[in-house]
Amino acid sequence: MIMKEYSLFDKIQYLSYFVFRAFLIAVLCLMILLFIFLAVYFGDLFLNVKSGNYNSPLFNGYVIVSQSMVPTIEINDAIIVKRENDSQYHIGDIISFFSTEYDNNGMVVTHRIIDKSTVDINQSNYTTKGDNNPIPDRRGVSTSNVYGKVYFIIPKLGYIQSFLSKPFNFVICLLIPVLVVVLYDVIRIISAFQRSRSFS
Repeated sequence: MIMKEYSLFDKIQYLSYFVFRAFLIAVLCLMILLFIFLAVYFGDLFLNVKSGNYNSPLFNGYVIVSQSMVPTIEINDAIIVKRENDSQYHIGDIISFFSTEYDNNGMVVTHRIIDKSTVDINQSNYTTKGDNNPIPDRRGVSTSNVYGKVYFIIPKLGYIQSFLSKPFNFVICLLIPVLVVVLYDVIRIISAFQRSRSFS
């Protein structure tokens, strides 16, 4: 059995083909996930506005910028939160909420529920505390100020957000896929040209 030997150029061509194909599949999957997320996000927003309920979005994401939840959640970790009903928030849950404390007023804070007291059928008041903080938060958090419960923690995703927030870095990331496509086309053209020469 005679084994065909591939030239370095052929190996580069095959490798670039598989890299390009994997890249396209990854981009396609990312676009599908993004489409599903946006469809759910805006669908929920539309239904809320239509019914007159101005709730927070069903899903939301935040990047952690303080050490208050270390080691559970580190600085620059990203979190995905989901809006829940009052009955679905329990002691031990980590929630993101609108803070009314003097030093954090207006900020989104992510802390753990350490106590819960019922106000009425759909409203409670939560005592919260950062895992890394020595004392609980001074002011309680009402259900209406809760954006959602933390369901996913994505380590260090904030570094990517910080990187892409700079215009130059963002442009570079846009150019890389374009260069990959151009390189792949150049390799195909050269390969086709070499084949045509070998048959002539």
